[in-house]
Amino acid sequence: PLPNYLLVHSSCLLSLFTRCFQCGQESIEAGTMKAEVLGSALILNWHCLFCGEDIQWISQPRLEKKYHEGNVKLTCASYTTGLSIPRLMAMAKEMDLAVPCERTVRKQLAEVVIPAVDVAYKEHLAVVQETVRGVARKDGVHLAVDGRYDSPGYTATNCTVSFVSLETNLILHIVNMHKRMPGIDGVSGRMEKDGVRRGLKEIIANQFSIRSMVSDNDARISKMMREDPSFKKIRHLLDFWHIIKGMNSALRELSKKNSCPNISYWRNKIVKHGYFVHFRYGRNRKRAVNYWKSVLPHVTGRHKHFHKVPFLSGIKRCKHMHLPESIAHQIDRKSEEYHLFKNVITRPAFLSAFERAAPKKNTSPNESFNAIVNLYAPKRLASSPSFYKEKVKLATMHFNTISYGYLEHTRTEKSSYSVEVKGRESKSVKRRMTAVEHQWRGRAWAAVSGVIRKTALEAWMKRNHAPDDNALTAALVEEANDKIDEELVERKKVGEDDGDESDWSVELGGGYGEEVDSDEEPIAESVVMSDEEDASTSEDEEEKEAKASSGSEWDEGTDVWSQPVRGRVRGRGRPRGSRGAKGGRATNS
Repeated sequence: PLPNYLLVHSSCLLSLFTRCFQCGQESIEAGTMKAEVLGSALILNWHCLFCGEDIQWISQPRLEKKYHEGNVKLTCASYTTGLSIPRLMAMAKEMDLAVPCERTVRKQLAEVVIPAVDVAYKEHLAVVQETVRGVARKDGVHLAVDGRYDSPGYTATNCTVSFVSLETNLILHIVNMHKRMPGIDGVSGRMEKDGVRRGLKEIIANQFSIRSMVSDNDARISKMMREDPSFKKIRHLLDFWHIIKGMNSALRELSKKNSCPNISYWRNKIVKHGYFVHFRYGRNRKRAVNYWKSVLPHVTGRHKHFHKVPFLSGIKRCKHMHLPESIAHQIDRKSEEYHLFKNVITRPAFLSAFERAAPKKNTSPNESFNAIVNLYAPKRLASSPSFYKEKVKLATMHFNTISYGYLEHTRTEKSSYSVEVKGRESKSVKRRMTAVEHQWRGRAWAAVSGVIRKTALEAWMKRNHAPDDNALTAALVEEANDKIDEELVERKKVGEDDGDESDWSVELGGGYGEEVDSDEEPIAESVVMSDEEDASTSEDEEEKEAKASSGSEWDEGTDVWSQPVRGRVRGRGRPRGSRGAKGGRATNS
């Protein structure tokens, strides 16, 4: 069978029209046929000399006797595959291909295609919610949250906050924010925090219980989760990659100082040590922090007798095997380099975030979704808030379709190969996966006919002044509100008292309205992790330090070169005040 649409040269097509379709005679004279091009559709009209009838031929069928099918199909296919209208027009111009003009495409997009995609999106979202309900535990779902801005820098207009269910790797909810919305006041850095608050409340309103949420190291989100009483039952964890990325940047800047020649040698090794400690001690975060601080004696050449190190407790030695004696790249404990290095390693904001890091949860699904959003809404192209919201719906269905491929084991690995990536020591592995069929595009096209009929019916009702269902509902709601207002007025006249209203903040324990200094947050207590290790470790035997052991006392000298670094890591590892005159903002990414 032939495909529905073929590219045919106009001269080859007209060579077929030499005989009449009715009588079969060669009665069509040259120059008597009239051709009309409507977008990608061709209409031919001629008069047969033998039949004496006017005959018409149309290259495409009509949808509901209104639109040519090929024109709407072209608009729908380009929109649902992420092809922008300017690129479509440029391609058609270079190929001399008949397509609808840009104005017609945008009109069909607004009247037919986008409403049809909304129908498919609602059906898709209902299926996703049922899937998550079937897989989630009784105590709630685990969410990964991240925001994506529509432009780099601090001039973003739109922000998309995605909520991914970590049990299924499906996007459960999407919130689109605009910086002109109430409460944002034109500050783009506020959109992600307000989007997280709004999304969590909407998920809870949909009868979902949230057990934990992992996000990047954003100070605004952390403060909101601490202070908002609506989220007191949600365990807020942090993505370790965002935490260690700031540490890596700080060590890189420190290695550029003339007084710190050995930091560049230790930087990558320290980052790897951080990943090892983070995953090795997922249950005991206090021990993880102590082993992280063990890099301080390690770089000075001391690998055991840690009970004499004042800032280490519960550990006795390094975890590596015996190392040969060497003084290469060792740092003197009384040098300026050591004290600057110690201030970076033991930064209170970093240690607090290290304790709250989730060992088996991260925001990598959200980052993958952000990459797919770039296919439909690139950051180099500006979009209105309404159009940007519709593009994000396409990316959501695209991402969830791929996730369903993994859940149903229909997306498997075909081959893999390694490539060198600039800035990385090891090679990166790229995997070629089997393609998935995006059935949501077919469902969107199937809903086009229904949208056209609905639009025609609404236009007919408007012309004939028929009552609208939405207007009727609004009138009934307004009438009910008027009755409530009248009852309140009557009660005030009679003098009835509604009773004393209790203060909810006091009932919940008070303190929720108190100010919290997010820049001086103390180190968090051990977090009861839901991510349990597969097997218990043998480190429980090292809880008690050996009182009788050899080794010299720990002496660091006096730090006269720097002051301890205080304050929370701003945004994604950027220090306070790095950009802008009044403090740093959350990085728009």
